[in-house]
Amino acid sequence: MVLDPFCGCATTCVAAEHLGRQWIGIDVSIKAYELVNKRLTQEAADPNDLFKYQNEIHLRTDPPKRTDLAVDYREKKFVYVIAHPSYPGEYKVGIAKNWKSRLNAYQTSDPDRQYTIKFKLETPHFRKTERHIHDIFPNKHEWVQGELDSIIAEIENCTGEQT
Repeated sequence: MVLDPFCGCATTCVAAEHLGRQWIGIDVSIKAYELVNKRLTQEAADPNDLFKYQNEIHLRTDPPKRTDLAVDYREKKFVYVIAHPSYPGEYKVGIAKNWKSRLNAYQTSDPDRQYTIKFKLETPHFRKTERHIHDIFPNKHEWVQGELDSIIAEIENCTGEQT
């Protein structure tokens, strides 16, 4: 059994499939599910049946219920929007427990430190919201294209919360 707790681009899952191993891939990004499915179909499918590979893929966005907290407890995370002046009209929409740390991670990769946080909203509906934004706006991996005000309005509408 192969476990890849950060399966992102599916390399370990594809290799395990080629080796005939059982595997589990986990990632917090909705886009990872789509990428794993695409790569397995292209790189690990049975040549006689292009859309069949050994393991089934299941997407779960509902976290397991905790038994150590109140019955109605739902973890909250931030849905955030990050921008960079070199990419007008493109925004990184993601989720994080700590938006400051996430912004700092982007800043360290940019010598001019021009990434800025444009919006953040703490919500228990973070996964549903991220998927909704990536489904309705044109995107490249985790970056979406659109008007910032429209993206923010969709986030607020999806969560039912206002900033």
